[in-house]
Amino acid sequence: MHLVAGGDGQASGLEQQSKSIQPRRMLLATSLPFMKSCLLYSLAVWGAFTIIAKPLRAIELPFKGQISSSIDLRGCDCGESFAEAISRGCQFDGLAMAWLPEHCRDDELVEEFNTMGDGPNGTWIYYADRENTIQIDPEEVAALGDRPKALVHMSVQWHTIHCIFYWRKQFRTRSNGKIVEPRSDSEHHIKHCGEIFLSPGSGTKSGVALNTNME
Repeated sequence: MHLVAGGDGQASGLEQQSKSIQPRRMLLATSLPFMKSCLLYSLAVWGAFTIIAKPLRAIELPFKGQISSSIDLRGCDCGESFAEAISRGCQFDGLAMAWLPEHCRDDELVEEFNTMGDGPNGTWIYYADRENTIQIDPEEVAALGDRPKALVHMSVQWHTIHCIFYWRKQFRTRSNGKIVEPRSDSEHHIKHCGEIFLSPGSGTKSGVALNTNME
């Protein structure tokens, strides 16, 4: 009898414990879908934010002139030789008198500049000497990148149009994703162009740069 009585007491206790656990199970069952929905919503918001923020950061850098290690956004270095410039995908830019990577060139503007010359059909005439007696073609001018001390001579008109087109290049960077090479993206270059308008002189001369990250 004692054993039977003890069994009934134990069963009664288990029954009460089961009744106390049941509401907690129901609460947990109803809470899980809500918690799952909150988690999924949070992940969706975070994913949307990262998708939007990433391109914004990529656009922001070039327009603020910030420099980073990526070759796409910063600097206009084409190496140390004519051959290396070609291997890097750089091209000769007659407006800049330099070899430039794509993100530093405004090819549309350069094409227009090459029709504004004082030579036949709007071409520019280049000379190997300051007396302007030895003409050289644009391909020869481009190859001067291998000769740091070599100079090419142009007319006053070349220098004047160059300055006008550089102001346009600086303005166009607001919308075309390009950058102006660091050596020309300065107040110093603007002052220099102002002096050309005030005192044109009789002509101009220039080297051909491979690295335009500095003057």
